[in-house]
Amino acid sequence: MSAIIIFGFFVLTNRDRVKTFRTGSSAATYHCIYETTIQCTSGVVFPMMLRIYSPFNDVALPDNTMAFISAKMAIP
Repeated sequence: MSAIIIFGFFVLTNRDRVKTFRTGSSAATYHCIYETTIQCTSGVVFPMMLRIYSPFNDVALPDNTMAFISAKMAIP
């Protein structure tokens, strides 16, 4: 697996909130998951899933929200 740092403006769609547990722990962690795309300078567009930590009482952003994002990206 490779990892890089990316940043830029992304349009967030198809939001979903998920609750996960670490192995052997009863503490829950909440994330918002969004779909977006990344476009290379060559014009090729790749779909991307964005997972953001979110407190349990936080509200997910509405679809088609534009956000400036700086993130570590993992490539399988």
